[in-house]
Amino acid sequence: MDAYLKLYRWAMQMKLRMGIYTLSLLVCKMVWNWIQGIDSVKSVDILTAWGACILFAIAETVIIPQGKEHSMVRTLLWIASAHLIYCGGAFIAGWFQGISLGGGVILLLFLEFGLAAMWFGDNVAMRADSAQLNRQLKVFQRRQNNESDITQSQ
Repeated sequence: MDAYLKLYRWAMQMKLRMGIYTLSLLVCKMVWNWIQGIDSVKSVDILTAWGACILFAIAETVIIPQGKEHSMVRTLLWIASAHLIYCGGAFIAGWFQGISLGGGVILLLFLEFGLAAMWFGDNVAMRADSAQLNRQLKVFQRRQNNESDITQSQ
């Protein structure tokens, strides 16, 4: 049962991040298609984008498992895998076929911005939440200890 719960928690975490990545990639594809005068996205593009996002989300959970520090090596592996999967996927699947050099740079900057936002969320925002929860836990434990001392002295 423990193995099942561990796998389930891992899948839930991976699925959340995969959804964020898929939505971001599909929005980029929709904007690209709109610029090209196309008002739809092919099903094959949706499926290949979804597949790339699943692959990256799985790689991400392997490179930086939940509860592990984002060391420099892990972070660099995470960034490299994002570039390999998304740039490789765009090239192989032709998501942005015919894009100019300037457009490619903009897409790459968008990828960098998204990775920076995810890193910030994992390393700054979540740590601030954890620190606040730890402070609240210490206050609660002090109260419990004080109440316990009062009860014992009576």
